[in-house]
Amino acid sequence: MQPTTTTLHVRAHILRNTSFTNWDAEVRGRWDWHQLMADENYRKGWISFDGVLWHPELKQLFCGLMELEADIFYRFDPASGAFQSLGFREHGSPYDAKFHRSMLLDDDGALFCATSMLHDPDRQAEAPGGRIIHYDPRAHAYRQVAIPIPRQYIQSIALDRRRRLIYGFTYPAEYFFQHDLKTGETRQLAFLGNPNGMCQPHVAVVDRAGWLWGQWGENRAFDDVPCLNLHLFKYHPDEGRIHWLRHTLARPRDGDVGAIDGMCLAPDGNIYIGTKGASLFRLRPEAEQLEYLGRPGPRARMSGMVAGPDGRIYLACGEREECGLYSLDPAHDTLTHHGHIRDEALGASAERIHDLTVTEDLVLYAGENDNHDRSSYLWELRP
Repeated sequence: MQPTTTTLHVRAHILRNTSFTNWDAEVRGRWDWHQLMADENYRKGWISFDGVLWHPELKQLFCGLMELEADIFYRFDPASGAFQSLGFREHGSPYDAKFHRSMLLDDDGALFCATSMLHDPDRQAEAPGGRIIHYDPRAHAYRQVAIPIPRQYIQSIALDRRRRLIYGFTYPAEYFFQHDLKTGETRQLAFLGNPNGMCQPHVAVVDRAGWLWGQWGENRAFDDVPCLNLHLFKYHPDEGRIHWLRHTLARPRDGDVGAIDGMCLAPDGNIYIGTKGASLFRLRPEAEQLEYLGRPGPRARMSGMVAGPDGRIYLACGEREECGLYSLDPAHDTLTHHGHIRDEALGASAERIHDLTVTEDLVLYAGENDNHDRSSYLWELRP
């Protein structure tokens, strides 16, 4: 599937603009969390936009950051171009270092968010664990819903609005849990990981029938050869059991393990999946049918995925000079490459995109993360 090419209007919005020159020479593979915390440049300036969420009623963008000082929740006003801290540091824990793919909009306009971590195991006695937070943006009111798994932090959450359930995946131990918003009860449903790498999905989806779709990894404890074979699973609360499927995502190049990077529930009920190797799939949930749609072009990453108001599925793919915006027309299975994510006026390109959200007017906001040369930016994209 070869994409056609069009143009993309790009603008970067800068919350902080700290430069880093020592990542490769000093930090990477050498520093621990304590050294990062002791360095003011990293502690205050090394941020990522790990989550972005458009609020259609308020016409505001909510941003979940990675930030070592726990100031991780911001609002962005497109009309003024201004960022506002929402003061989360006062309501959380010093170890709440990010909202990692864990901001969801509820039907009443409130947000559910969950916190993840950056600290080392030597701080686990002080670090309570990832929190599910309820935030009412009209009243600017926070409420702690739960710490589902003590000492473990939350990488992503998914919401079943009809049954009032929040699903989550933890780190560093890879637990899959269910939290009942009606009763306040948390159930630890499964352990998904193995010693050889991350096995949980980067983000999960609840389909229209109430099935949660995710990914798990084989252990092969009998073998001395490291293995990272990943498969899909699905879970429905009415059954109360996990269906451990054998579906694997195609791995068209060496080093690609088929790990889920992005997932998106489309209006037609199908689920679109992007892998860390930048492969695109369509999952038909009722039939448990997985279809490989190809690779738009980049060699790596497809984390940002969102269904647009025009019926297209928008994909942020690639890293550095390959980082660009693509879209799939599901009705015709055609791909469009809208362009590279680069602000020519600044002379700056996105390192990679971690999350993507879209307005009703087809303006996309892309959260950049893991830039080791400078603070990450928020990117405004108009295809």
